[in-house]
Amino acid sequence: MKKIRWNKRYLTGDSGLDDRNLALVALLSSLQDELRSKEHCQEINELTARLTDLVQQRLSGDPRRSAESEATIRNLLQHEYPLAAVSTPACRKCGLCELEAERIAAWLSPESEKRQRAPT
Repeated sequence: MKKIRWNKRYLTGDSGLDDRNLALVALLSSLQDELRSKEHCQEINELTARLTDLVQQRLSGDPRRSAESEATIRNLLQHEYPLAAVSTPACRKCGLCELEAERIAAWLSPESEKRQRAPT
């Protein structure tokens, strides 16, 4: 999976949205690093790759559609967590599923959006 990195071309001119996107890239990059350092199931790899694709689409798309992209990310999490592998022998008990779900849910939370959109 290709590591996601922040790029100045992702800037939208809306400081709140830019801060929110930067936080999402940092969060996903951190999760990708953890995936590289721990043994984990294939399902978390596949889900993180899908999430990375959604984030790339968000960053490359029309900034006016950010609410739509957040709904897509939220929908993915609601339908994929907990991963089916968690209660099977395929689970490596790495804790990354829970960590990924927790961090993305925190990013999606209304409180997080308010903090990231607060004027500086």
